[in-house]
Amino acid sequence: MINIDIAATVVAVLTLFGIYSLMAISLNLEYGVAGVPNFGQALFVSIGAYVAGITYTRLLPILAGYESIHPCGPTMGAALQLRSEIMATQPVAGFINLALTMMIAALVAGAVGFALSYVTLRLKEEWFLALVLLVAGETVRILVRGADDFICSNNGISGVAQPFYFLRDPGASSFLFMLLALALALIAYLYSERLVRSPFGRMLKGLRENEEVTRGLGKGISLARAQIMLIGSAIAACGGVLFALNTGFVNTNDFVVNLTLDVWVMVVLGGIGNNRGAVLGALLIAVMDRFAQVGAIILNMGGSDIEFNYVRFIGFGLILLWMLRYRPGGLLPESRLTTDAHDVVGRLLGK
Repeated sequence: MINIDIAATVVAVLTLFGIYSLMAISLNLEYGVAGVPNFGQALFVSIGAYVAGITYTRLLPILAGYESIHPCGPTMGAALQLRSEIMATQPVAGFINLALTMMIAALVAGAVGFALSYVTLRLKEEWFLALVLLVAGETVRILVRGADDFICSNNGISGVAQPFYFLRDPGASSFLFMLLALALALIAYLYSERLVRSPFGRMLKGLRENEEVTRGLGKGISLARAQIMLIGSAIAACGGVLFALNTGFVNTNDFVVNLTLDVWVMVVLGGIGNNRGAVLGALLIAVMDRFAQVGAIILNMGGSDIEFNYVRFIGFGLILLWMLRYRPGGLLPESRLTTDAHDVVGRLLGK
């Protein structure tokens, strides 16, 4: 038997829920609202993580008043010790570095998303973008893994501590980091809701439903979709930063195609085009992830030959297929009413 700390498990699940919510909201804006197929979600999440790996090894020491030490090779241990000491003793430098990391990650990912989508979406077949992003995600991952001086190649970057590490109390620091992740997810949700209900959001839905009609009204199709890709990519990169801080480790193996599949399952399961559905899907997948990890541990301790992680992938694939076949709108289907104009018209007609 294994002892499970219920409180720690709840904190871990809610932290993962906050991170997953950022990823799900990002994809929901791109595909659910605008109809832009993004099969490179792992690319934009990885950009956030890679930026965190760079800033926490190069920028953090400078902010704390030290000279940065090369994080790879013979100086790996000294660099790890330095950034751990900074995060433990200089919380102000840690928070400033986190803010700068979020800004840089959002700008870089947003620029990449805008550039790739603006070029490819000018073509008639919009699914070409899905292929480009899928290939780009794997290409960037392979290039980063082969670059020794970027995130130390296959070794990755460890010691990427979350900003509350200075408390030296794992329970308290984990709880506060959970609140930070949930707060950022809430901000992203409120912003997305406001965007969806704006004229720009309604235009994106028009593009999704009938591109020709929307184009006939004089709307800039390529630019609008590139703009929503910029916004969605920036949100996904912020989720990638939190993902790296939550694990404390940046490695290319975490950003394979499976991550993109997970985010698609969240959106399809919760409800395509509905931000509340995306958040619900993120919560369900976060809970399933934790149970899968616990189940894998129990099976391994019991001497089972079953690799539970692969069973998890099969399960997610079956969920995706079942939802697309029997409930394409998701658990929380998108509402047809997006503004208060319907109520206003109803009151006027009632008079």
